[in-house]
Amino acid sequence: MARFFINRPVVAMVLSIVMVMLGLVAMAGLPIAQYPQIAKQAHIQGSVNVQILIDEDGKVISAHAVNGSAMLTRAAEDAARRARFTPTILNNQPVKVQGVITYNFVLQ
Repeated sequence: MARFFINRPVVAMVLSIVMVMLGLVAMAGLPIAQYPQIAKQAHIQGSVNVQILIDEDGKVISAHAVNGSAMLTRAAEDAARRARFTPTILNNQPVKVQGVITYNFVLQ
């Protein structure tokens, strides 16, 4: 798969631009992660990056935290799974795309 993009840098650039635009549009409508009560009591805060895979219909089909406190990762993954996106179209065909959602947990 990597060779495909290496041999077609224009396609890789277009896809990355589309993904950035998708991220900007989606930011306003992302589900809010519920702060786990146990993490609040332990005064745990910080960011969790969640790697997501979005299917051709715009649904998140995979969400895995790649960093962050173990007390916060499940809440971030659950919120990411609830996200919905506008399908990404490439060559008039809907395609799967990957992305990262960052959830920031801040005690107030």
